Amino acid sequence: MPQVRVREKHQVTLPMAIVRGANIHENDLLEVSYKNGVITLTTQQAAAPKRSLMDFVGITQGLYGKNAKQVAQYLDDERNSWER
Repeated sequence: MPQVRVREKHQVTLPMAIVRGANIHENDLLEVSYKNGVITLTTQQAAAPKRSLMDFVGITQGLYGKNAKQVAQYLDDERNSWER
């Protein structure tokens, strides 16, 4: 297990293998937590809340028309544009 030294001003340098593996870049923010003697660093990507599929319901509403007739017309136009 890699070790890091706590330097002046409580700074640590992360091993390059961990930086690459976690896709950490300069100026990225890491969340830091401490519990039961364990310090945990979490990347923002890992800390981002997982979204449910239901969060995306209706996001294209109105994109192809505002009612069933307009949607049907859009689909007909698209089908007619295909090569035959």
